[in-house]
Amino acid sequence: MTTSPELNLVFPPFAHKVKKNEGKLYIFEEISKKYRLLTPEEWVRQHCIQYLVNDMNYPASLFQIEGGMKVDKLNRRTDIRIFNSKGDVFMLIECKAPHVQLTVETLQQIAQYQKVQRAEYLVITNGLHYHIFNKSSEIITDFPSYS
Repeated sequence: MTTSPELNLVFPPFAHKVKKNEGKLYIFEEISKKYRLLTPEEWVRQHCIQYLVNDMNYPASLFQIEGGMKVDKLNRRTDIRIFNSKGDVFMLIECKAPHVQLTVETLQQIAQYQKVQRAEYLVITNGLHYHIFNKSSEIITDFPSYS
């Protein structure tokens, strides 16, 4: 993975910080203020976060990255969880690497999280495409405004 986009992601480019440690690249993640291993999936996640915060004006303080939870007695992690001002889950986002197709299995994965989280919106993305669903499982064409 290079620090310049290899593919045209659906999310705009952003000014990012990377560092190299023991031959591996790490990208600075603004929400938790730490460096994360720069994998293709992480590249997508960071672009999605930056788009929502910088372009859609979602409050960064209401994001949780890799939040843990129990689903059917198994430990799971959500890629991105965004809360509303009341502390309820507004949106769950599952990120995949650009080479990973968004399939029924991806949707089933986030649907498992939804059983516990009950978010207003569910999003699956591989950076090249995204699919957004509301609570009624209707497809939404664009990210909803945060208000």
